[in-house]
Amino acid sequence: MATREAPPEPAVRPDLGFAYLMIGIALGCVWLSYLLGALFSPGFVTGVQHQHFNSAAGIGWIFNAIATGLVMTAALQGIRARVTDKPPWTMLGLGVGAIWIAVMLVAVFAPVWITGTDPDKIPFWAGIAATGGVVLTWMLCRFVKSASFEPVGSSAAPATTTATAGLESAADDATASLRRLGQLHDSGVITDAEFQAKKDDLLSRI
Repeated sequence: MATREAPPEPAVRPDLGFAYLMIGIALGCVWLSYLLGALFSPGFVTGVQHQHFNSAAGIGWIFNAIATGLVMTAALQGIRARVTDKPPWTMLGLGVGAIWIAVMLVAVFAPVWITGTDPDKIPFWAGIAATGGVVLTWMLCRFVKSASFEPVGSSAAPATTTATAGLESAADDATASLRRLGQLHDSGVITDAEFQAKKDDLLSRI
């Protein structure tokens, strides 16, 4: 009776749905911070002409673009490593989101810096908050990458290299001993039986 072979089971793909959700939250908060900051944060106002420049809209996008690049670099490394654990993705998504919501709140509600007798109004703290947001995002992404997104095999490489070097060193020592043993045998210091026994012993150590 012929037996039917079972069809091969399809490869199980890792479920990265939660990872994509956290990436979306992080990027959504980054650009929501930019949008609300551009709409509601005080801009730069010159004292003489009273000209208004919306610095959050005109310059702030640069900081948000840098943060987006940092998040995507970390996220792509996690996706390539097939990381499905929720804690690192939660830290990345909610951590970055909290950083940029805080940046937006500082940009909107922090007092402006007034300088001069015909005062200029400078949103100094908004610039400091945006710079701090980029730095904190870089630190968080770097921590998540090094703690959870590094390939598993990378840590085993130094141990493998050390073991290989040890084997090569042992082989070199045995080769030198065999050479000296052959010289003693050729000069008649040891007999054929002693030479063969010692040779077998050295070869067994390699």
